[in-house]
Amino acid sequence: MTISLYLNHNTWLHQLDGRTKVVTVLGLFILALCFSHPGYLFGILALVVGGLAIARAGVNVKKIGVLAALLVCYSMMLWPFFVEGETPVPIFHVVGVTWEGCIFGLGMGLRLLIMVWGGVWLLSTTTIEELAQASQRLGLPARVGFAFSLAFRWVGILLGAGVGIVQAQRSRGLDISSGTVIERIRKYVPLVVPLIGHALRQTNLLAMALESKGFHPTAHRSFHATGKMKMTDYAVLICLTLLLGVSVWMRWHGIGTLDVRF
Repeated sequence: MTISLYLNHNTWLHQLDGRTKVVTVLGLFILALCFSHPGYLFGILALVVGGLAIARAGVNVKKIGVLAALLVCYSMMLWPFFVEGETPVPIFHVVGVTWEGCIFGLGMGLRLLIMVWGGVWLLSTTTIEELAQASQRLGLPARVGFAFSLAFRWVGILLGAGVGIVQAQRSRGLDISSGTVIERIRKYVPLVVPLIGHALRQTNLLAMALESKGFHPTAHRSFHATGKMKMTDYAVLICLTLLLGVSVWMRWHGIGTLDVRF
């Protein structure tokens, strides 16, 4: 069993060229890095949420909902202790927590959330083959594109293998949902051994398959189907370029950033 985030929906976002989608996600990352004020980051987050809604990727957002919530919560809890401000929080003034630090922590949490959900949007609308093709057509070496695509493919394969191993052990009477946290961790230790064995076996099979097909890391790869840039792709890239230009100009003039000390 292979776990994949790709959703086969016929939306206009799915029909964008792979290069457009990769560049768009990179642009969203740059937009998130341009600002530190939560008010501006909420606007960028709204764009990401709108893209997820259009792509009908809500099911993937739910899969990593706990991880996204933890990232935001940890950022809001940790950053206030490392950022100096002028307005202390009445309850936590003894430990030096200020409202400026809390606002900055919220901004950093939103920044992480934009990057995580941006990646979810990319993987929900783009197949592994499209990612490999887009990376090569963007100028990356063939070996980099292959490693890039193989990394995403292996994550799904290993996650699927892990789920299968857990289900097999449960059918044999292993209860991993009861006990304390330490006891649950100990129950997962025996599951790691067959997972490592599966990974080594699949790696050996992959190496033999590549050798039998004459794979060479420096060879130029060709694809059965090549995407073409359409008017929609150019429109998305033009809007992204304008938005990046305005954001960089605002960053250069200190708009959308918080004046804090570390």
